[in-house]
Amino acid sequence: MLAILKNKKYLRYALIACAIAAVSSWTNFGHLCGDEYSQIFEFAAWKLGHVDHADLRLWEFDSQMRPSIQIWMVVGAYRLAGLFTNEANPFAINYIIYLASGILSIVSILVFTNAFIHRVKENYRDYFVLLSLFTWLVLYSNTHFNSENICGHLLLLAVGLFYGNLQKTGRILPIIASGTLWGLSFSCRFQVGFSILGLIVWFFIISWRRKTFVSWILLSASLLLSISIFTILADYFFYSRFVLSPYNYYYQNIATGTMNRASGVSPWFAYLFMVSICLPFGPLYVLAAIRQAIRFPLDILTSIIAPFVLFHCLIGHKEIRFLLPMLGFMPILMMGTLDELVNRFRYLQKHLPLIIRVFWTVNIIACFSILIPAATEIGAWRYLYDHYRKPTLLYYEGSVHQKLLYYRRPNLRIIVCKEGDPTPCPSGFNALLAIDAKSKEPKPNLPQAYTFFPFGLDKILPAAIKRSIGHFDLYELKNIESE
Repeated sequence: MLAILKNKKYLRYALIACAIAAVSSWTNFGHLCGDEYSQIFEFAAWKLGHVDHADLRLWEFDSQMRPSIQIWMVVGAYRLAGLFTNEANPFAINYIIYLASGILSIVSILVFTNAFIHRVKENYRDYFVLLSLFTWLVLYSNTHFNSENICGHLLLLAVGLFYGNLQKTGRILPIIASGTLWGLSFSCRFQVGFSILGLIVWFFIISWRRKTFVSWILLSASLLLSISIFTILADYFFYSRFVLSPYNYYYQNIATGTMNRASGVSPWFAYLFMVSICLPFGPLYVLAAIRQAIRFPLDILTSIIAPFVLFHCLIGHKEIRFLLPMLGFMPILMMGTLDELVNRFRYLQKHLPLIIRVFWTVNIIACFSILIPAATEIGAWRYLYDHYRKPTLLYYEGSVHQKLLYYRRPNLRIIVCKEGDPTPCPSGFNALLAIDAKSKEPKPNLPQAYTFFPFGLDKILPAAIKRSIGHFDLYELKNIESE
């Protein structure tokens, strides 16, 4: 049992975090970013035979640049469900996947805090645990199955396991387990390799000084074996040929400059602003990370964070989600920064309780975001799946990013349809018309089956707001479900 859970207060925190994950896995449903859907769930749907090759993002699939280990996890969840039912519900399976991701996040946080809590002053330890489990960004992101999130969970778990056993002699199993988890983390997202490389170099120096070089060899060997299994072997069976997806990823995105041309570039300092606007704690993340690198350049946490952030600053294309793997390390850095600031500035010491209340008030308000679907198109696809079990035609001119084919029933056929096109309703078929939020065509004079906005908000909200939220409404041409 983790020593930290012997504290009944922290045990309650952990149980509350699990309950929130159970709720947010349902309310905050859907992919957090397009890559989470198209490169994991839709590739898995192709492997399962639910989606045609032509429907995939072909430049990413055919270039064999994406890792397959998370795809195999989704495929495995489907095949496991197939042992108990003939019809695997994608929404039920994804709920389980999201909940498992949330539980993994909580476990990794607890293992990490258990290993590092001794580095936090006793009067700040409650804040440390609360920040680790309950910042809105953690609660919002921890249940999602994107590569940034899962690799971050695994990295945090491995670092906690590794550091918690670093001072204990003869503990071979935690060393091997840490190397295995780091390899699995790399197999989910290759960029985390910069953190792993920093850790390997740091541990090499420590092992050299302590004359425990065997531990470093065990860690490195387990890491390489893990990468061989979860990257090279997994990709071989997925793509049906030997590939080096890390190299393909580098070549397609970096060597050819495709990522920068397709997605745009930002200056090296852009992350300072991107992270700072994640209120209320974003500015403290920036300050704490800079302080850590300057004050403690040889610390294990610096060896993890500095190479990762530096690499991402040098890459032209920048998105805040790219830094998600470092989120779990921020609370421990913030505690050291808080202690130093309070000791230096008497004003902070005097008003610290009020400042903390303000920060947590903003944080709690931001937590309501977990009640909103991450992918707002999901509602219509869930409605289609739940209400139309017989053969169905969907007339819809939507973008490829809104045609979430992973969630469709096999009996659903999508027909590209523009304004004025005929919409025949053949015998034995349901027929529906989907109207995209950005469409300026008049609403059809048909029964509305589904709208994203509850309580009649679609009739109250300005058109600009409705168009800014990605969704589509459904209108019934014909319904044969009761026949």
